Amino acid sequence: MNGQAQTTHGIVVGYDGSPGSQAALEWAAQTARLQGKGLALMYSVNLSTLPAVDVTQLEPSVEQAAKSLVDEGSDRAGATLDTSQIVTKYWIGSAAGQLIEASKDAELVVVGSRGRGRILAGLLGSTSYAVAAHAHCPVVVVRGSAGVEPGDVSAVRPGPDHAVVVGTDDSDAAARAVDAAVEVAEREGAELHIVSVAHPHSMESWAYVETAKAGTEKTHALREQAEQSLSRAAARVASLHPEVTVTTEVLYGEPGQSLADLGATAGLIVVGSRGRGGFTGLLLGSVSHRVIHDAACPVMVVR
Repeated sequence: MNGQAQTTHGIVVGYDGSPGSQAALEWAAQTARLQGKGLALMYSVNLSTLPAVDVTQLEPSVEQAAKSLVDEGSDRAGATLDTSQIVTKYWIGSAAGQLIEASKDAELVVVGSRGRGRILAGLLGSTSYAVAAHAHCPVVVVRGSAGVEPGDVSAVRPGPDHAVVVGTDDSDAAARAVDAAVEVAEREGAELHIVSVAHPHSMESWAYVETAKAGTEKTHALREQAEQSLSRAAARVASLHPEVTVTTEVLYGEPGQSLADLGATAGLIVVGSRGRGGFTGLLLGSVSHRVIHDAACPVMVVR
């Protein structure tokens, strides 16, 4: 079912009228404006939530409701973009499946999130998780800013006051994440903050973290490895994007949580879909999974 027969996939956003999807739509529209791209607004009606009756009897009313919803979303996006840049699409079926299919021809997919933290982790939604894990292009998961007034669905963006944060661990996935992060930072006029997380595995390592003066040969080697990783990433960025301000930092702890904590002040966190810490067989690694669920700012997942 299509609101318009043809869809140009520059930036794709999933929209269902919820606060999370409203924040995602706002973020996607602003990004489309900055990049001069088209915006494809997509909505899916899940039949599992509808009464078990003949679909053909439901279709006219379902289509009317779906069209009303995407038209409302298009009006929202129209506050930022020219209407010629916006197309809509709606259907009955799997939202995740359609968004993943659309990602084959998209440059970016943006989806909303319902909440953050471990208790609300299950509320991220199967759609957001599945799209982040399986999309063929980068995916940004957006939630509204913490502490905003009710009804305010704005989401923080990268800029002079909100750095783009990216983690590196010398993996190929991390290298792609750094490349994507510096492009965002350059476009948005933001600082690029590259982080390497040294993960201590022993009590003496944690003692070194706490005192910053103690340590053994192993703990010093851990930090040296992280610093070398940062130096390589920073040097590569400087050679390709000399106008971008780059800062680096070694953190200690669980990598996913350490990165997620930086979301309190960041404009965007960029992670690779898989890093050295990913579990075999999972398309979304443990680090990126943790950052998506716990970070307060938007998170970009790069394959």
